[in-house]
Amino acid sequence: MTNHEDTFDLFQSLPSDLDPTLTYNPDVSPTVTVSAESDDVSAGLTRYLLPNLSINSYGAEGAQAVSEFLVEYQVGKGGIGQVDAAKQLCFNRMVAIKRVRSDRGSLYAQQQLEKEARVMGQLEHPAIPPVHFVGLDIDGQMTLVMKFIEGQSWLEIINKEFATAVRQKLPMWYIEKNLNYFIRVGEALEFAHQKSIIHRDIKPANVVMGSYGEVYLIDWGLALELDSGTKLKDQRYVGTPSYAAPEMLGANPTWDMRSDVYLMGGLLFHILSGSPPHNGENINDLFDRINKYPTPELCDNVPAGLREICARAMEKDPSNRYSSVHALIEDIRFFIIHGRMAELYSSASEDLSQIEDMLESGISSSDEFELLGARCRFRLEELSQNWPENVRVKGKLRTCLKLLTDDALQKSRLASARALLKQYGDLTDKETDTWIQEMNGRIARLANQLVSRTDELGIGIQSMLVEELAAQKKAYDDLLAAYAKLQKKVIE
Repeated sequence: MTNHEDTFDLFQSLPSDLDPTLTYNPDVSPTVTVSAESDDVSAGLTRYLLPNLSINSYGAEGAQAVSEFLVEYQVGKGGIGQVDAAKQLCFNRMVAIKRVRSDRGSLYAQQQLEKEARVMGQLEHPAIPPVHFVGLDIDGQMTLVMKFIEGQSWLEIINKEFATAVRQKLPMWYIEKNLNYFIRVGEALEFAHQKSIIHRDIKPANVVMGSYGEVYLIDWGLALELDSGTKLKDQRYVGTPSYAAPEMLGANPTWDMRSDVYLMGGLLFHILSGSPPHNGENINDLFDRINKYPTPELCDNVPAGLREICARAMEKDPSNRYSSVHALIEDIRFFIIHGRMAELYSSASEDLSQIEDMLESGISSSDEFELLGARCRFRLEELSQNWPENVRVKGKLRTCLKLLTDDALQKSRLASARALLKQYGDLTDKETDTWIQEMNGRIARLANQLVSRTDELGIGIQSMLVEELAAQKKAYDDLLAAYAKLQKKVIE
């Protein structure tokens, strides 16, 4: 190890979730390296004439008069750098200032920050925070002045929402919301890949959601430009251990664009499970698990389509993964369009099974059956309109309409049966479907029965009225006779 290398003892300081971004050399010692000297990085700070930046903190004597930037508070810090929120006085705007941590200062750290600036300078994308300019602070330290993002890290949002979202099944509002974020991160990464730049540290903590719906993939400090756009070999692992891909580990780690695909799979895993894909008692245990054990699987409360996408993105063998981030997010887009339909299909199928069970049990006269039938029909109609190429949906809709038509006839609901049969006829060949002919016959017979019953009822009512009128006439005649007798007696 060099004099500039700072390490943490694994068994004393390593966080249990192994979440921080780290650099690790498995062949040196059981330590996690957060800053290391590297002979293959040339000292390039003097290649450019960088401007001097006047940066002070609020409250410093005369700070307002002589400063270009006034630091208000620290936003955060990583392995070698720290980010402060500062006001740029000439524009009266907030900016983010990234510098090497005072306790991590080294030539290597300065070169890493310079490299980050060069990489980010090539990445002009709506989901990647722009670097306004690069300069030197009062101590001659490399300083990046970047767009200031107001918002929350995706990790904070997931931690808050996942706990409330999970009951027995992940709700579609949670899935669709986070998959749309995922796509925007993937688009930024695909843009970088087109320039042969890989990120190497993709995780929810490195995605920030702005106050107005913006999504930013941040922390490009470990990003590298691949030679000839293919692969990179190094002697150390860098990144976040709990998301590491197998090829990143071992004595000669190898990275290419499919390594970022794996990290995107780990990001998807975290979204859908609420935690990173890998864990262990310490760094050696965790890396051993990644190399020896199968890729972790999502539980059954996650839709099957997403489980398959995540598993393919996190295949241990890079050749079995998606060939690009673009291919991965295209599958995610397809799921968003058809995934809700799949969920609706599952619910409608459950409704249909209950309808069949209730009819078989002879309890179709309940209000619950009426509600269930209407809901099942509505769901299948929506599926048929939005997923017209799905033959299984049409098949289930025909089955539902058959059951409801037969039930309507059993309950002598002629108008309802006719409407249901007409809808069924629109989904099949009326000329060859014998069931339609059978139902038309049943409807005709029911109609005749109802007419006959109406005639019988009319005749019965007429007879009752005649009898009632006759009885009332007789009573009236008897009353007149009695009145006549009474008058005769009075006269006599």
